[in-house]
Amino acid sequence: MFNPTCSGNPYAPFIVFNDPAPPDGATLSGIVRLQARGIDMANVELLPATGYLPKYGVFGLSRDQFVGWLDFDTRTLPNGPVQVRMSAFNVAAGQPGAIEMVGMQPRTWIINNAAIPTGFEATLAAAPPAEARVSGTIRLEIRGTGITNAELLPASGYAPRHGQFNVSADKTVAWLDFDTRGLPDGPADLRISAFNVAPGQPGAIETIPMATRRWHISNGNDGSFTARVATAPMHGATVTGWVTVEVQGTGIKNVELLPAGGYTPIIANFVESFDGTFAFLDVDTSTLPAGPMDVRVSAFDTPPGQSGAREIVVMPARQWIVRH
Repeated sequence: MFNPTCSGNPYAPFIVFNDPAPPDGATLSGIVRLQARGIDMANVELLPATGYLPKYGVFGLSRDQFVGWLDFDTRTLPNGPVQVRMSAFNVAAGQPGAIEMVGMQPRTWIINNAAIPTGFEATLAAAPPAEARVSGTIRLEIRGTGITNAELLPASGYAPRHGQFNVSADKTVAWLDFDTRGLPDGPADLRISAFNVAPGQPGAIETIPMATRRWHISNGNDGSFTARVATAPMHGATVTGWVTVEVQGTGIKNVELLPAGGYTPIIANFVESFDGTFAFLDVDTSTLPAGPMDVRVSAFDTPPGQSGAREIVVMPARQWIVRH
């Protein structure tokens, strides 16, 4: 695999494989998670069957460039057939000398979405006021029309993302139960941004329903244990095949995929890095029951089974639609 002579791949170790994706002729609606796996992937895109425009989506990439993911929002396209391919490149978008590998040969998907409200707007419905002292879990909510993605972000920029909101099927309500224990104690300047497309989709319009507010975090956390979800399927996403979830932070000793309420049964255990800065999970959805599934992700500062563990709910309850 790593050697061009042995593998027969002249570009080795650069290579890409397509994770299970909707088959040719499949009917799609809503948000569908797509994944790619490979080596040295610097950019992965969902493109038309031929050519490079319009670009239907840009995949997020894991730090080791082994996994790419895209929450493809079919609601951004008109109903009817669309022909797409998935291509990976060994350099970042716009860089010269790109080598392209087609990880998913062209397929025709049939888009079939129910009518949704037109227009895009978002206003704040619930959040602590500026200068509030906050602890534990707080409810954040926005309302409007055409909301496809909403994120809790730093005062400026887009990283790190402190939380991703659940969005109702009709795109009129988005909510986040934000676990403030994921941040160290002290002042935190945060904003809420809403977008009309899912993460990685082109043509995003941003509106800011909550301009920057300073909250004073007060959980007794000195910063030795923090955690946030870096990637996970969105609320309402259809998942199939292997799905990757990644958590980042400090002092992480154990991360679990759990039922939305309670701690048993443990659906899956993450693999944690030796330095406690990240954890990842490759979950085989074929081992899960088909249909709607309500799950959360929790991080802990002690190994499994040890007492006195502190918990951070890095991904509050989301519903995934498991398809076999």
